[in-house]
Amino acid sequence: MNKLLLENVINNGDLMEAVKMIEEVGEKRDNEFTSILIKHLGSTDSPILRNAIAIALADIRNQEAILPLINVLKHPKTEGSRGTLLYALESFDIVPHIVTITDLLDDNFEVSRHSFQLISGVANNLSSTQKEICKQLIKDKIADEKNKNNRTFLLDSLRLFN
Repeated sequence: MNKLLLENVINNGDLMEAVKMIEEVGEKRDNEFTSILIKHLGSTDSPILRNAIAIALADIRNQEAILPLINVLKHPKTEGSRGTLLYALESFDIVPHIVTITDLLDDNFEVSRHSFQLISGVANNLSSTQKEICKQLIKDKIADEKNKNNRTFLLDSLRLFN
């Protein structure tokens, strides 16, 4: 397979073929395709294509993918479909992006719990400044939260930063 072929399949909107090819790239951990995957990660409106790309980038583990994954995670177009993006971030060092991950603790159930899991895995590696920023962010969310269960979850999340 070559990059031009993958580019053409994606651009022609052949979603199933594109996903198949992207999965193959991920399985082979072919770093040659990182730039094309990153390009389409940010430009696609298809959650199916975006998820396939995110998983392939996680499999490839090229550090260049972290910031594009974070940027897509923050984008409003991914609201309601961020779980796979968080899954992909498990393959990378998220410590520099801990505030972004913490900000998702009040998202939907899947995203909030996955964010909690990611934070749990790196909490011991955070600076005191990062911990303080994240604690304040959570406290602000608690003050705004009306749902008792969500408030309890956010209170539990505060403990990660002690």
